[in-house]
Amino acid sequence: MKALLSVLGNPEADFRAIHIAGTNGKGSTAVMTASILEEAGFTVGLYTSPHLENECERVQVWDGTHQMINQTHFDKLKESVRAAEDNVKETLRNAGVEPGKLTVFEIYTAAAYLYFAEMNPDYVVLETGLGGRLDSTNTIEKPLVSVITQVGLDHTAELGRTIFKIAHEKAGIIKPGVPVVSQTPDLNVKNIFRRTASERGCEFIDVSAVYDRYKGVELAMKGEHQIRNAATAVEAIKAAGIEVSDEAISIGLANAYLPGRFEILNMETAGKGEPFFIIDGAHNPDAISALTETFSAFARENKIKRTFVIFGSMKDKNYTRMIQLMTGNMRGCNFATAAVEYGRAEDPERLGETFAACGRSCIVCESAAEAYQLSKDGKYECVLVTGSIYLAGELRSLYLQDHKSL
Repeated sequence: MKALLSVLGNPEADFRAIHIAGTNGKGSTAVMTASILEEAGFTVGLYTSPHLENECERVQVWDGTHQMINQTHFDKLKESVRAAEDNVKETLRNAGVEPGKLTVFEIYTAAAYLYFAEMNPDYVVLETGLGGRLDSTNTIEKPLVSVITQVGLDHTAELGRTIFKIAHEKAGIIKPGVPVVSQTPDLNVKNIFRRTASERGCEFIDVSAVYDRYKGVELAMKGEHQIRNAATAVEAIKAAGIEVSDEAISIGLANAYLPGRFEILNMETAGKGEPFFIIDGAHNPDAISALTETFSAFARENKIKRTFVIFGSMKDKNYTRMIQLMTGNMRGCNFATAAVEYGRAEDPERLGETFAACGRSCIVCESAAEAYQLSKDGKYECVLVTGSIYLAGELRSLYLQDHKSL
């Protein structure tokens, strides 16, 4: 990736960047950070992943418009990156390194860098894709602040099978002399970050120590875990040395919104003969645990007793634990599994067997469209889609296509 950027003229060299890693919460934290900065009058480049429905969601400039990159322009930038690949390979071979093929994420990242260099925003908020140490975004040599949100067991084949190995990979974004903002309440993980920060001469900011100050904050996104993300975003901006008013913080957080995170697609019309339709991209046990808490509180508040849960998962996720958490902690639910149109998707039949092993029956659907049709039979007060960001995107598209007036 560094060789590629060198060939492209190092478009990232002058970014004033806020770099965010973590297993869960980094996307929400990135959006909250961008929203506050935008409200304060700054122009913000925002790079997030994965996308729900459209790859252009990954690259945005926030200047009051929340403008996604134009698809045609994005395609041209990606072509520019691919065109540089032969020069990159030559550079690496001259250095005694046998090159591989550019990954899709490397192409996305380099194209985003080229775009932000063109648009020249005041700040760039970068979310890592996977891990930290070897992530494509870790080519930013001197960010204003390094942020690490929640750390959990995910992508274990690439990052390691213990929380400690994964934490060390996340700690790879910590740069000499750059302040570090840590959200994790886990003392062992926190000590890894604190020690790494100390070794690299960095100020260490522990969000857990100031979390209580943020409990009354008004947020667009639901769930107690979002309060932690809000606290992290504000502390990151402060650590970066960016001056913003209390009003910008308050309005920015109240407006911050990320599709697919307990997203209620029909808040205005639900409950009037139509079930709540909720999309949540939780795709690992920690995220599902947070979802069950958020959903249970929401169901109590809205007196929901009958919910249809549509679940799908990738093969490399710990879906057994995810299903155990849902079946054990969520009441009044009927379950369905759905095939996801993605190469790593698990067979819905196998997911159904896992529900059965947990003592719960479930409907096995061959497609997201089939599951969507079942959700419309009229006996449910709520429909919840979860387990995979890709399934969430498919169902979101189906629902919005069916309700074009929304």
